[in-house]
Amino acid sequence: MLRLKPRRGPRPLPMARPRPVVSLSDVSLVLGKKKVLSHVSWRVMQGQSWAIIGPNGAGKTSLLSIVNGYRWPSSGEVSVLGRRFGEADLRELRKETGLVSAFLDSMIKDDRKVVELVVSGKFGSTRTWEEVQEADVERARSLLRSVGCAEQIGKTLSELSQGERQKVEIARALMAKPKLLILDEPCEGLDIASRQSFLAGLERLLGRRGRTTYIEVTHRTEDIPAGFDHVLLLREGRVVAAGEISKTLTSGNLSRCLGTDVELKRWKGRFYMTARSR
Repeated sequence: MLRLKPRRGPRPLPMARPRPVVSLSDVSLVLGKKKVLSHVSWRVMQGQSWAIIGPNGAGKTSLLSIVNGYRWPSSGEVSVLGRRFGEADLRELRKETGLVSAFLDSMIKDDRKVVELVVSGKFGSTRTWEEVQEADVERARSLLRSVGCAEQIGKTLSELSQGERQKVEIARALMAKPKLLILDEPCEGLDIASRQSFLAGLERLLGRRGRTTYIEVTHRTEDIPAGFDHVLLLREGRVVAAGEISKTLTSGNLSRCLGTDVELKRWKGRFYMTARSR
């Protein structure tokens, strides 16, 4: 009897392996005679949210300046959004990343209109060099409402508190629908009420972030929004620990990172540390 081979449907296509949004391999940075970063290897995957923690002088801001293409590593390899440094046009790359930093804040004049500043984020700049469409203005207003700044839409920056200004700059960073949003010490200089309001707004954004990847630099664990899932601990330019926040952000790792004995407690999704008495 002739036996027929059973017919099989088409083989399922293999799932594409996720590519890192940020990849640093054995990166070092020397400024003058000082080694600011030493053999840092780090990978950030799409949709993750990373907090970078370390004391002053740990190399946090230097690490961000490399990721944003404002500094070139002394050695090692860097790629962001699949583009390898040395081969990519970093000006175009910055249009796909959003940055909130005192570095940019110092470039923005106080007489700028709030909506105008937010719209400028579409062009990866702090100025609107191209013709602005009504759809751009409406998106800017929508973003301002989403970060809790509906009442600031018609104002200039000089009329805002520092906390309100930080929220406006997040709206600007989101204007171009970035794949990567980087926050450099966003709570610095905020009083406790402004900090809580700012973090609550950021947590709302995290809840509907979609494919956006977040990186926040801070030296205070209480400034990590609930919902962040990974952490990188730096000390003297070296990685102390990196990984899932539930496993990596521990009292022991944090004590080694900060160089002092601390106790870490978690409450309502946020982390609080206190110095241990000796």
